[in-house]
Amino acid sequence: MRAEPRIAFSWHGLPDYAAREIRTAIATIGRDCVVVGSRAAVPVVGQEQVLGCRIDWVDARRPVTWRGLGQLVPDVFVQSGWGYAAFNALGDEVRAHGGRVIGLSDANWRGDLRQRVLGRVAFRALHRRRFDAMIVPGRQGVRLMAAFGMDERFVRMGMLGADGAVFGGGPPLASRGKTMLFVGQFIARKDVLGLARAFIRFSDRLPEWSLRIVGSGAQRNLIPAHPRIVVEDFMQAEDLAERYHEARFLVLQSRAEAWGVVVHEAALAGCGLVLSDRIGSGDDLASGANCVQFRAGDEDQLVAALQAAAAFDDDRLARAEAQSRGLAAAFGPVRFAREVCDLVAGFTDRDRA
Repeated sequence: MRAEPRIAFSWHGLPDYAAREIRTAIATIGRDCVVVGSRAAVPVVGQEQVLGCRIDWVDARRPVTWRGLGQLVPDVFVQSGWGYAAFNALGDEVRAHGGRVIGLSDANWRGDLRQRVLGRVAFRALHRRRFDAMIVPGRQGVRLMAAFGMDERFVRMGMLGADGAVFGGGPPLASRGKTMLFVGQFIARKDVLGLARAFIRFSDRLPEWSLRIVGSGAQRNLIPAHPRIVVEDFMQAEDLAERYHEARFLVLQSRAEAWGVVVHEAALAGCGLVLSDRIGSGDDLASGANCVQFRAGDEDQLVAALQAAAAFDDDRLARAEAQSRGLAAAFGPVRFAREVCDLVAGFTDRDRA
């Protein structure tokens, strides 16, 4: 590999936080890199302004070539979206030219039969050969990749993370209004209807609390109207940060959540957390000091968790805020950039040896 390898990044459904991570990685690398992306399902504007460079937009379902993008084949390709033809075609071309591919995977360890047997066999047969290393969000991702046969020396944490420059700060938790916040899609997996029902029951006893729901999705019109529930559309990062800074707790009741960037956003903002036991980032961002957990899909437990969070006194809120901010500091654009650069340097050193 050349002394200064050409490096490219891809990201399926390129979101704002990914643009910020890639920007930091490019700044750390210190030279121009290629960025390939597909459009997000939820409209996001300004990624090129965030990145400070052009994005080669592709249809993820259709194979493409580096020449077709007007680009030279890179020496290192940091590849998200390896379930899609466009990104796999680019990765295969890099491998065919003797380059290295770093995969990005947001999947987490569930330990079910599908992962233990079918997932392991499928990954080793179809995907393992494609990647020299893998960057995952957190501990559960490391465990999954180890089970799938990746050498743990080449599996790093830090794929996902929000920008502390945007979401950090905010007033002390104890001085904020009595507001719970949900951010996400209004779909069955997120169980937003279960949250609404649980909150209405909770509000009957504690009517001074409110719930703000931010997002979009097919179930929007099914969310029950209630004087203490406010529903808002998805918003850009800077506006969303204001919502976190106004909230005491993020509630994420998903029945399945690979990691949950919204949990990192909330932790950066110092929020306390109310999380189901199926949130992947719980191992990385939640502790007894800052989080109340409950069994996913159990509405009674969710009501009890909301009540337990509402009972935090000022001292407990201060400890929760400190813990959230402290755990959140381990993730984000700087961590992502460090892991990318460390892996690239390792490839270069081994090729010289």
